[in-house]
Amino acid sequence: MNKKASNCAICENSNRASICAACVNYRLSECNTLLKSLKSRRDALYMRLSEVLVAKGKADDQLNWRVLQNEKLTNLREKLRRSKEQLSQGKLKIEKSSYDLKVRYAILDSARSMMEKNRAEQLEKFYPNIICTQSLGHMAIVSELLHKQSVVIKQICKLFPQRRVNIDGERRDGSSGQYDQICGARLPKGLDPHSVPSEELAASLGYMVQLLNLVVLNLAVPILHNSGFAGSCSRIWQRDSYWDARPSSRSNEYPLFIPRQNYCSTSGENSWTDRSSSNFGVASMESERRPQLDSSRSTSFNYTSASTHSVETHKDLQKGISLLKKSVACLTAYCYNSLCLDVPAEASTFEAFAKLLATLSSSKEVRSVFSLKMACSRYICQP
Repeated sequence: MNKKASNCAICENSNRASICAACVNYRLSECNTLLKSLKSRRDALYMRLSEVLVAKGKADDQLNWRVLQNEKLTNLREKLRRSKEQLSQGKLKIEKSSYDLKVRYAILDSARSMMEKNRAEQLEKFYPNIICTQSLGHMAIVSELLHKQSVVIKQICKLFPQRRVNIDGERRDGSSGQYDQICGARLPKGLDPHSVPSEELAASLGYMVQLLNLVVLNLAVPILHNSGFAGSCSRIWQRDSYWDARPSSRSNEYPLFIPRQNYCSTSGENSWTDRSSSNFGVASMESERRPQLDSSRSTSFNYTSASTHSVETHKDLQKGISLLKKSVACLTAYCYNSLCLDVPAEASTFEAFAKLLATLSSSKEVRSVFSLKMACSRYICQP
């Protein structure tokens, strides 16, 4: 420390600022200046140290991240290597299994071909007469069954005669053209229930339901829809399942007649499937005889002027006629295919069904269909 010249002899001799106020203040100012310079230096060094520490921390973080990523990459490479080894081992096992299966299949095919050859030789050697006898017996039984079926179908056709009629001109009820007829009652044209009078419509559809049920019962053939014969109040429905012949709900039960609005049950308490119901969905089987309509009767249904009840009845009746025609068409196609015959192309649904029954009622035609099969069986039985 540089010594400052002072007029104070005591302070100057002792070199201590302890007596004179000016000397004391001077020395305090020097100390304050020195402390400020040291503090600024300390702050500068602290800032540099903080920057160095932050940089070192970032470098350490980067180094740790790199070490961690390198460890992960090492683990992934090891896992990839093990997966490749397992994949190669699995491929080798699959190839080996495939080869073993091919060998086994080849052995099985060879054994099966040998067994079939031996079976054919054994049958040709020891059992030709038995096979031919059984085949001929089976064909004889089938022929007798077809003959009995033709007799039954002929009786059914006599009970329910069908024919195609052509009405020239126009009747009093407004009908004209070609109609399918059963038991003297005309069947509706297409899906129009008003193409024939209501009494004739209910009677003809009831006859067709009974005829269809009898044919299905005697021919033991499947039927698409179930139907219940109740005269002029018959109904048809889609069965709930293969095991349950009842409809899934009463709304899926469709009439094949035009119920009188005054007698219809709107509450749905009467149903064909209800055991307590004996009137088949209408309040009375008896109805007043209505006078025949004149020749100006319109065969089309007017949806705009009809009530809601009439519209629903009309749609349900159309749905019932559609289900009945589908059942008849499917039964006709099934029987024609079983007879190896073609369904008549230009014939209506009921006309094709009538031709089918005429074919089945003729034992000569049915036997002629199966004559080719019998000839083939005789040819096979020849040594």
